[in-house]
Amino acid sequence: MAASRNVCLLLAMLIGYEALAPSQAFELSPVMKKQIAKLKTRCINQTGASEERMLQAKQDEVLPDDAAFKCFLHCMFDMFGLIDSKNVMQLEALIDVLPEEVHPKINELVGACGTQKGTDGCDTAYQTVKCYLNVNKEFITQQIINSMQ
Repeated sequence: MAASRNVCLLLAMLIGYEALAPSQAFELSPVMKKQIAKLKTRCINQTGASEERMLQAKQDEVLPDDAAFKCFLHCMFDMFGLIDSKNVMQLEALIDVLPEEVHPKINELVGACGTQKGTDGCDTAYQTVKCYLNVNKEFITQQIINSMQ
């Protein structure tokens, strides 16, 4: 159960930045997709993030730079235990649950980005995701985000 939760988080953490054509890198089960949708709704309700703004961001291929969206990202990371109480990212925990062929890319993200310190926990989550996208946008968008579609 913890393994599926960690996989879901990496996918869900960038749910507001879905873009590009679908890829078949790995497919999530309908149950996992449903779990992500429930957590997304919960985090939207907790943070006041705009689902419309996320859809626009997907269309424009832009990471929304607003407080509610930043807190949405933090909420999603927190739900899956990939950010700790000191706001330190724990992305390397995904090595244990993702297919071996993506381990080098996860290590690349962890090595290049670590935890990008922001003004608070929400901004830290946002700055770290922004770094992930700068390091390997193709992997994040094509391999991770689109596997949810």
